[in-house]
This record gives sequence, C-alpha cells and structure tokens, in this order.
Amino acid sequence: MTHYDVLGIGCDASTSQIRTAFRRLARAHHPDTSTSGSAESLAPINEAWRVLGDPASRRAYDRSLAREARPSTAEERSSTPTIAPPPPSNFPWRFLAGMTAVGIGIVMLGVFTYEPSPPGPPDNVLESGSCVVIEDNGDASEVNCENDHDGVVESMIGVDERCPAEFEPHRDRQGLGVVCVRFDV
Repeated sequence: MTHYDVLGIGCDASTSQIRTAFRRLARAHHPDTSTSGSAESLAPINEAWRVLGDPASRRAYDRSLAREARPSTAEERSSTPTIAPPPPSNFPWRFLAGMTAVGIGIVMLGVFTYEPSPPGPPDNVLESGSCVVIEDNGDASEVNCENDHDGVVESMIGVDERCPAEFEPHRDRQGLGVVCVRFDV
C-alpha cells in the first residue's frame, strides 16, 4: 500500500489536495477527536504526510515507486550501471607548494636586501647598556655608543642603594635616579 493509497488520493494530486486529505483523515483517526481513533491507525497517515508533504521527499518517493513498477529482467539488472562513489577530493598540494616557495623567496629577498638603519640619536633615558659621558658635576648623560663615551650603564639603583665595588655610582642627568657605570678600560 502506497502513501497515496493511505491518504486516498491519486499520484497526480496537488500539495493542497494532499494537505486536505491528511487533515480529514487525521481528524477521523485522532484518538482525542474520535472514539474509533487510535495512535496505531494515525501512524501511517502521519508517515504519508511526512513523505508527501515535503516536495523533495515526494520526488524521491515517486522515483522509488517508478522503479518498483517497472518490470526488470535479469538482463536489465545486469546491464544496469552501478554508480561509483565520487573520487576523494584532492588536497591542493601544488598550490600549497607554490605558495610556500613564494613565501620562502620573499623571506630570502628580505634577508639579502636588508640593511640595518643607523642608530638614532640618544633619547636621554638611561637604562642598562646605555653609553654615557660623565659631566663635570658628576652627572651621567647618554650619548651615542659610536661616539666617544666614558662608560656603559650596568644597572639603575635606588637612591639608598649602593653599586657593586667594580662599578661607580653617578646621578642621572635628569635626576631620575642613580646608575652604576662600568668604565671602558
């Protein structure tokens, strides 16, 4: 028995005719609205509506009915082509390799054409590694390390702390603290 037979309609019924037939039968067989209705009698009606109410499901169902209705012979079955599964999708290895080569080329071009910029002027903020000159009043002021300088700042310390014996304390020219200076030998 087909879903069309369950709803009592023909295979050429429109969607509105299918809906009307389903509603009529659902009212007649629903356990809450009919004394003779039951869940068992309503189940095939609901299944028929589920399949025929959706246009995509109905097309698939109609195709399966057409296959079943067509007489098949042993010769036809053997000559029916089997549908091979689609080939697995290929990962774009060539594209990936090409992009990797381009990336490596850009990096190598940058390595060979890079010229470091000359150091900028001192910013007058002393920190470890800053080159300094000691002024007449004993303050340390930053200078460019390529120029003549008296020493290199090893660390900054608090006002109440002392530098290790091998370093000499000097006040920052801006008065921001005390620096321990290592003099070039």
